[in-house]
Amino acid sequence: MLKITVLIENFAPDHLICEHGLSLHLEYNGHFYLLDGGTTGIFTENARRLGIDLTRVEGAALSHGHDDHGDGLGAFFRCNPGVRVCARPAAVEPRYMEDDQGNPFYVGVSQELLHACMDRFDLDDGPRLLAPGLHLIPDSVDHEQSLVAETDHGLVVMNSCCHAGVDHIVRDILDRFPGQRVYAVVGGFHLVGKHGMGSLGVEPGTVTALSRRLVEELGVERIYTGHCTGLPARRLLSDAEPGHVFPLRTGDVLVF
Repeated sequence: MLKITVLIENFAPDHLICEHGLSLHLEYNGHFYLLDGGTTGIFTENARRLGIDLTRVEGAALSHGHDDHGDGLGAFFRCNPGVRVCARPAAVEPRYMEDDQGNPFYVGVSQELLHACMDRFDLDDGPRLLAPGLHLIPDSVDHEQSLVAETDHGLVVMNSCCHAGVDHIVRDILDRFPGQRVYAVVGGFHLVGKHGMGSLGVEPGTVTALSRRLVEELGVERIYTGHCTGLPARRLLSDAEPGHVFPLRTGDVLVF
């Protein structure tokens, strides 16, 4: 059994806190794991409010080397002194983006955090196991990896931003696990525009085609998406494949 609880996401109900970031708590076959830590570490307060004891987490992973997924891990390190975070080596390298004026700004994992806590990162390019049945699968983006869980329904793929393209990621995982299906995908799809969650970063037809490709060509039954997907893209995904696409927000619990 796989139970995913969203500890932080861009949106939240009134009794929880939100921020731009993503963090997932997993209960898998009676053991507990963490994927990402959001931006500030406030996910630990949501965990407390939801009755989740982060000291019981036995394994953790970082999906990729951006601040909105890695910087909150300092809070996790403080409350769980023993567990190391599995990441690809390139995830701890400095990373920059450019604003509209072409000025670079830092988007990598905090250098201060890395300097203080580098021994808490377990770096390897994989593929490898986080636990039996729980796989870390690298993709074509050098610092990104998916967490893939084997369940009775099929594979559940968790990739927080899918910079490599969610359809390419799913196709690669199907190739790596012959004879199995990808039942569900959970995460962000990096379709948001430059002007916040209400903007669209690609042509609408691209999103519609992506939704149909995931469901009709690749056989994905359930798509749970939020964070960097953005609200317009999520609506387009859902309109293209109604009954298959669901929003992802803080406090959501998914059971497979």
